[in-house]
Amino acid sequence: MNQEFEIISHSQMNFKLFLVNMLYRTPHIHKDFELCLLLDGSLFLQAQNETHSLETGDFFVVNPFQSHELKADSPALLVSLQVHPSFFSSYYPRIANLEFTSLILQRDGTDVCKKLYDMMIELACLYLKKADKFELKCVGLLNLLFAGLLDTLPNRLLSDKEKNASQSKASRMRKITHYIDEHYSEKLLLSDIARKEDLSLTYLSHFFKDYLGLPFQEYLAKIRCEKARQLLLLTDFPLLDICMSCGFSDSKYFNSGFRRQYGCSPKEYRRNFRHDELKQQQKSMLTTQEFLSASSSIVLLERCLLPQPAGPAACS
Repeated sequence: MNQEFEIISHSQMNFKLFLVNMLYRTPHIHKDFELCLLLDGSLFLQAQNETHSLETGDFFVVNPFQSHELKADSPALLVSLQVHPSFFSSYYPRIANLEFTSLILQRDGTDVCKKLYDMMIELACLYLKKADKFELKCVGLLNLLFAGLLDTLPNRLLSDKEKNASQSKASRMRKITHYIDEHYSEKLLLSDIARKEDLSLTYLSHFFKDYLGLPFQEYLAKIRCEKARQLLLLTDFPLLDICMSCGFSDSKYFNSGFRRQYGCSPKEYRRNFRHDELKQQQKSMLTTQEFLSASSSIVLLERCLLPQPAGPAACS
């Protein structure tokens, strides 16, 4: 697991939209705005050095080059829209330096929130069904959706200096976390990375904490635990072998770190997720998420277009 710089490939529409059942998404950054609507379940978003709690019907936005991590206790259904600022830049050039300063829009029953919710569902249906003239309709809705978000969520314009600094930090963090991902199974000290990057230990320690919101040792332990979690689910390796191969110095350290991260011991985790649950997870070495097919997504989205009872519940 590493602090990935995710490269998002777009179709001819120059944006990407999909439904996903999310359990965990590693810390990552990308050049796109990401707008997500939580259709079902609960989710924790780690961004801006804060943990945000989301419930069914809530939106969240992530800025370009902003580190973020997603975690759920049980699969949470998301509709995710990823769009590069250049999509809008020819007619709204200020988007290149725009940053949302508040990332969460909770479903509060107001007309504004309902309108944005309905637009997101309609946009997703159009994008996935691909009926006649869907491209024109999608572009129109996407512009209206972003205009609504800019009217609703606090935002500001970065100076060119601030924007360049943000991109430079993202590039540096990408290099550092790639190195960690390559060497997590070894004895790894922050001082080693500082020497490699020609940085002072004090500067790197603060940079790490400021950018990711947690100290280096905590981040490293989190990576090792996630690697161990994958091996617990996808292999029959003995616990001691997993402990050693993931860089833990001993079983006690492995058990305590794993329990902090996942709320149970490695042995309990493997037993609890051994059978049916694993079938619903994407067997990826980076993440635990299941992307839904277009046909399955359309069925779920059309349920969301039906009149909903009063209250916060969305699709079921």
